[in-house]
Amino acid sequence: MKRAVAAIFLLGLVAILLYVVGSMPRMGDPDTPTATNVAPRYLELGEEETGAENAVTSVIINYRGYDTMGEVTVIFCALAAVLAVLGREKKGRIYAYTDHSKVSSSTIVRVFLIFLVPFIIMFSVYTILHGHTSPGGGFQGGAIIGASMIIFTTIFGLWEASKRIPQKVRIPLEGAAVLTFFIVGVVGVIGGGVFLTLLLPGLSANVGEPLRNWLTVIVEIGIGIGGAMIFTSILFSMIREEKEGVVA
Repeated sequence: MKRAVAAIFLLGLVAILLYVVGSMPRMGDPDTPTATNVAPRYLELGEEETGAENAVTSVIINYRGYDTMGEVTVIFCALAAVLAVLGREKKGRIYAYTDHSKVSSSTIVRVFLIFLVPFIIMFSVYTILHGHTSPGGGFQGGAIIGASMIIFTTIFGLWEASKRIPQKVRIPLEGAAVLTFFIVGVVGVIGGGVFLTLLLPGLSANVGEPLRNWLTVIVEIGIGIGGAMIFTSILFSMIREEKEGVVA
């Protein structure tokens, strides 16, 4: 009986999905609402309504702000899931088995990386701060920082990388993206608008527009810092090794 009910339910679900798919416009149809209404509005009025010259930023931070807040929450939950399974390292520095390898990395690569990583970090900061006026943003900048830590850890080892971004620095900053979105959202409510409104209706244009730009930058910074710390913590947890007799 249970199998029959389950089969009927699945067949009904398949029928509904097939009907929905059949009712959808064909891919690339220029007459869809997305192509005729949504996209033109974003491109034509995005800068005026959001203050962001970068159309992608105007969509992610403003028009689609609730969805982006959900995305950074999902990333934070991913970190929580990884830590729930693998655990967080003990206080102090940590290591991986590769740290004790008898084959050391190339001296040329190590010296080159010492000079390269600061420029990568500098580029990531530029990407975060100028995401509302040029290609880039918080997600991209945070990913660049995370990638730089992967490169650094691969060459110098986890023990050395943990000294650069220790646990006491990462833990308070891992929730920066979610916390920043929440604070900016509350500012919108206090300013006379709704949650996550960057253009506050209770302020004059001379004050409201610069404040809107600053709030956009603050959100980008929060996303960048939070993303970078989350990527780094996940990296450290996944490659961390424990061995009896060795103090971490």
